[in-house]
Amino acid sequence: MHKLTIGWMYPDLLNLHGERGSVQALVRAAENLGLEAQVRRVEEPEGEIPLDELDLLLYLPGEIRTLAMLREALRPQEEKLKQYVEQGGTVVAIGTAGLLFGKETLRRDGSRVEGLGLLDLTAAERELVWGDDLHVLLTDTKQELVGCQISMADVETPTPLGRTLYGRGNNGAGAEGARYRNLIYTNCLGPLFVKNPWFAEAILKDIVLHKLGVEQKRPNALADKSFDTTVRFIETKK
Repeated sequence: MHKLTIGWMYPDLLNLHGERGSVQALVRAAENLGLEAQVRRVEEPEGEIPLDELDLLLYLPGEIRTLAMLREALRPQEEKLKQYVEQGGTVVAIGTAGLLFGKETLRRDGSRVEGLGLLDLTAAERELVWGDDLHVLLTDTKQELVGCQISMADVETPTPLGRTLYGRGNNGAGAEGARYRNLIYTNCLGPLFVKNPWFAEAILKDIVLHKLGVEQKRPNALADKSFDTTVRFIETKK
């Protein structure tokens, strides 16, 4: 059985919107693919990330006020993180966690928080939090994501992950998320991988193919039916 290690990044700081369910969903998706997944909690931002031992870095949503502290803590490892991404390492950042990987976030008080710059992305903190369902068509695979969104910032990027079929996405102009290589940012909550187990499986398949050169082929038919039901519900809201 092939083994994968998922890095659950800073769970005490990045823990909003029930997205910890995505950690459990990734493990279940791995099991459905015949893989053995181990979750490793990376607790301290100041500590060295064991990049050589992690197949996936998972960043869940957190408060925008934590961005500056995380950025400073990660500064000594900035080049190693960039190298990890450039060499095909997989990073998934959900909700506000994606802003950490952008260029800059403008806070409401006028201050600016520098990001890691791995995503061509800028953001501005919103005065009011906005929430609704979210339905997305991915740019590369033309598959769809469904979930909900709790928007704390407006985002601008020339490299979106996809376009919105329903919902606000990055800023209400049709773009959703951002991507660079295997660094994926999305606003889609639900939790993300509970609502979209096929997406979890697709990411895990890519990791296995990159790491071991083998393909995993086990569809999740029950999840497909659940997904279709959610899409039909969102269609009634348009």
